[in-house]
Amino acid sequence: MWNEGDARHELRDHEVSMGRTSGSSEVVVMDERVLEAAARAQPALTNINVTKSSRLHIGPKFVSVTQNVDNTEVVKGRILGLELVSPQNSKRLRCSIAVFVCWAFVVVSALTFFIFYFALAKQVKRLDLDIKEKWYLRRGDWQAMPDYGIELLELPVPNVLIGHSAMDQCTDRYSCIKDVLEIQRDHQRRGWNDIGPNFLVGVNGLVFEGRGGNVQGAMVKSWNRNGISVMFLGNYQVSETSQVQFDHIKVLLNELVRKEVLRPNYVVYGHCQVTGSIISPGKYVMDELHNLEHWNPANKTTCIR
Repeated sequence: MWNEGDARHELRDHEVSMGRTSGSSEVVVMDERVLEAAARAQPALTNINVTKSSRLHIGPKFVSVTQNVDNTEVVKGRILGLELVSPQNSKRLRCSIAVFVCWAFVVVSALTFFIFYFALAKQVKRLDLDIKEKWYLRRGDWQAMPDYGIELLELPVPNVLIGHSAMDQCTDRYSCIKDVLEIQRDHQRRGWNDIGPNFLVGVNGLVFEGRGGNVQGAMVKSWNRNGISVMFLGNYQVSETSQVQFDHIKVLLNELVRKEVLRPNYVVYGHCQVTGSIISPGKYVMDELHNLEHWNPANKTTCIR
């Protein structure tokens, strides 16, 4: 029968010799017989009685280990994904999404505003009147310079204002075109978008399209949104009018009513009637305004003669 004393006795028969080298390291010399004796000293099991055990294993056990090695970038991606959806970062993620949506809305709104306000504004056109007479000159006929922008009227408007250029009278087509171009240059140098009046008329009966029938003119600031302005070319404080001027103005005004630019019951005023204490349109024009059916003589005494 094996006991612990036998093992100790056998080990004493084969003692381990130990010594020191000349250095500081220890050297241990072991005999193979020592290892064999140690192995024989292990107890041997012959009979095992197992009762009610489902997890008992006898003999060597082999465990299969599978090791997966992922690419570093894949691991980083997984970690990042876990961080994005982790509870502690979910609030931050929602805030980031909200900020992105807000910026996207701002950008889309800005683009929409640009398209409808700027891009479509360029497509706005002046109203072309159906006057085919040689005495009616459109902007292209007198080689008008490009405007700096237009503002449309809310049609129909109720008023017509009559003024004058206070320049020397032009008597032929060439000199009148030259005068109209000079007026346009002068008005644009003042910072206006275009020539001031909607229409201009010479003593020879030529009618010039200025800003046009559906564009807000510039003659009397408080009246520009509510009326059409007509400028007589010349200084009518010293020069007389002609019948052909009024004949062609009547044709013009009737066409503006037909195009629903003017109300059927529109009213005609001289510039001095709505401003007071000024000369325009001059005494000779004021003396003939009664030739226009819709002229209202109110405040005519405030005009300087």
